[in-house]
Amino acid sequence: MGMSGLSEHGEGGLERGAVDLQRYGHALMGTFGVPMRVLTRGEGSYVWDADGNRYLDLLGGIAVNALGHGHPAWVEAIASQAATLAHASNFFATEPQIALAERLLDLAQAPTGSRVFFANSGTEANEAAIKMARKTGKGTIIALEGGFHGRSTGALALTYKEAYRAPFAPSSVTWCSCLSTMSRRWPMRWRPMRRTFRRSSSSRSRVRRA
Repeated sequence: MGMSGLSEHGEGGLERGAVDLQRYGHALMGTFGVPMRVLTRGEGSYVWDADGNRYLDLLGGIAVNALGHGHPAWVEAIASQAATLAHASNFFATEPQIALAERLLDLAQAPTGSRVFFANSGTEANEAAIKMARKTGKGTIIALEGGFHGRSTGALALTYKEAYRAPFAPSSVTWCSCLSTMSRRWPMRWRPMRRTFRRSSSSRSRVRRA
């Protein structure tokens, strides 16, 4: 919904949002098309754009902002963790990570022996699911018509719409080994390893759509 009031103006009399969208077009790839608005802040279920208009957020960051925007408990938790330890990589564990995994297993009433895998996105989660299926010997993967499963190569292989899938189908790959001398001479020596991977008919048959 809109919010009454004057909009901010930028260069050449254009509204602030229009100026920001021009900057966006010059600085970012148009992977997702032209953004509908430039959002500047959120509170609860509402967001505001660069021109001061208020909207009821029915997207929720495509269903990931289930707690809304700026909830005090969420803000406090994020600020507290950032002030304590921001990032540790997968080479290390953290107490909140372990506690969250235990909580998820408990809520899901997962069978004994179940484990949690944390992913950065739905794409990465789908990639992990594909790998787990292959590792356990379950070669047939069922994907729904009309489904979209992510933009990585593996996830695109399951995507129904050919316009998304076909341009990024697996192609031949050549691996190269980078070798340096003990005396650290520059430039480093490169030795191509004439190993080429090509998608086989058997690999294609493992991915089916229902």
